[in-house]
Parts: sequence; structure tokens; C-alpha cells
Amino acid sequence: MEKVILGNTGESVSSICLGAMLMGSLTDEKASFEMLDRFLEAGGNFIDTANCYAWWTGRHATGDESETLLGRWMKLRGNRERVFLATKAGARLKSVPAMRNAEGEIVWDRLLGEYEYLSPAVIRKGIEGSLRRLQTEVIDLYYTHIDDRSTPLEDTLEVLDRLVREGKIRHLGCSNHRTWRMERSRAVSTVRGWKPYAAIQQEYSYLRPKPGTDFGIGVHGDDELMDYLRENEDVTLLAYSPLLKGIYDDRKKRESYYNWHIYDTEDTRVRLETLSSLARELGVSNSQLVLAWLRHHRPKVIPILGARTLEQFDQCMQSLAIRLTDEQMAILSAASA
Repeated sequence: MEKVILGNTGESVSSICLGAMLMGSLTDEKASFEMLDRFLEAGGNFIDTANCYAWWTGRHATGDESETLLGRWMKLRGNRERVFLATKAGARLKSVPAMRNAEGEIVWDRLLGEYEYLSPAVIRKGIEGSLRRLQTEVIDLYYTHIDDRSTPLEDTLEVLDRLVREGKIRHLGCSNHRTWRMERSRAVSTVRGWKPYAAIQQEYSYLRPKPGTDFGIGVHGDDELMDYLRENEDVTLLAYSPLLKGIYDDRKKRESYYNWHIYDTEDTRVRLETLSSLARELGVSNSQLVLAWLRHHRPKVIPILGARTLEQFDQCMQSLAIRLTDEQMAILSAASA
């Protein structure tokens, strides 16, 4: 698997990042271990998780599942030095049981009030919990998982820098931050002599949501972010949900996708037609072509592969064999209503 440099870190990471969100919950340990083993065997080294994955997957889930499984896997395999490990803090819940009603159903309207967010105390507690569950002494890339407008940036960034100096974190990233918030954070860190963000993780895919869409606590990569990244190559975009829950190859999945109303536009129709035409020409699936488009993207994008099953994982990994010409990239990227 091709390696790329992550932001200003000098670190060589795989051109696809393996997302471990559902490992240890919806993906059982046996399948998770097999997926992780295959990823390393294919030359991958970049693995992504968070300290809240995946509390929503079952009545007894806590949010510890993914990190705990990864810690067991690395311990059993003795391969920690082969892994560039990313995790996050901020979106862990203060109380998982508080998110459910008497019938055990999740009450999503409570979510914003249950996030821990990014106070220094939360980050201190968060890193210690992640290090313990992951059975490691250092996190290679530590993200602030969501933005926190109530905690001063200086407070959050100072404790992150201290944790870098203490050797518990190597590099920093932010997730679900708007471009201006990331830039302001980087400016504060630069002025104070603190470690700056080197990566940003946002939802990003080939299809484009309706302009002005409110994703709530999440943020979708937009033209402003792309413009920023073209001028600031010391920051790399990690694209989560690159396949939008698997809607590219299945009309029924598209129509039942909970966010389809955000994408059901003439622009989407044109881009899907363009994508499908080239995919047929190349003899690949639409999803595989989307992953290839992201890997060839400029500014640089590292897609996060979040497969739930081994079959999905293998199909996605086949996209690594796709090589797109400049002309093909131009055709895909220019497609628009």
C-alpha cells in the first residue's frame, strides 16, 4: 500500500486509514482481528478510533469497545510499533445510560447535553483512559473529536501541548471543526509555541450535500476547507464516511439513507452518472472508484475505511489497484449540474 506524509509531522502513513469504530461491537472480535491483520499484511499502518466508540450499538455498550479491542489485538500480536494509532476525546458521553429512555431506546435530542467536550480536565482524563484501554504509552495522533465553543481555545490547546511534552501524545488533529476554528486554533498554538494541529477529520465524499446543510455537531468538508488545504499543505484531511453508508452502488440504500434528502439533487444525479460511467469502463464498483478518487485527490485526502464486515473490507481494499489518470480525475471532479 502506498504511503503518504501526514501534514507537517514527517510521518509516513498508509494512503487508506482503517476505521475501527464498530470493532468490538457490531463487528465481533474474530472478524475485527482478521480485518486488522489483513490491513497490516497489505501494508497499512494507520488505524483510527475514538474514546466513545461505539456506545450507541447496543443497550450494554459503553463506548470503550473499540479502544479495548485494539489494545488486546496489539498486545496479542506484539505489533504496536507497526501501527500509527489515532484516537479522539471530546465526544465521549458523561452518562451513556442517560441517553436512553425507560424502554432502552436512544433519545437523540439529549446528545448535545451529554458530550464531555474539551475542558482540560476532560482531556487529561480522556488520554489516561485511552492509554489504558489501548495498552500503550503514547498516542500517535490525538484528535479533539468535536468543537467546544464554551471552553477557551487556549485552555484546550495548552493541555494538549503539555501532553505532547509529557510524551503521551505525538501529534495533534481536530475533527468536526469548521475551517476558521481550525485556523484560529493553529494560530494560537503558533503564537504560544505549542504543538499545532496537523490533521483535520471531516465527513467528505464524492457526492456533495446541499449548500448550507446543517450537520449539527458534525462538519462536512467544503470548498472553503479545500481552498485552505491547497494553501496549507502542512495539514492533511482525513475523510470519514467516504462511502456515505454504502449508497453508491445500491439505489434502495440511497433512498433509505437517513441523509438522502441532503444529497437528492440534480448535482448528485450528474455526479452519479459520471461516476457510474467511468466505473463501468474500468470494471470496478462505484464505491471502489470513490475510494480511488479520494486517494488521487488534490489537496491530499486520506479516506477512512470503516467496513463492518470482512466482505466489505476486501471489496474496498481492491480499490488500491485502481490508478486514475489526470484526465479521469478531471472528468470526475468537474462533473456538476
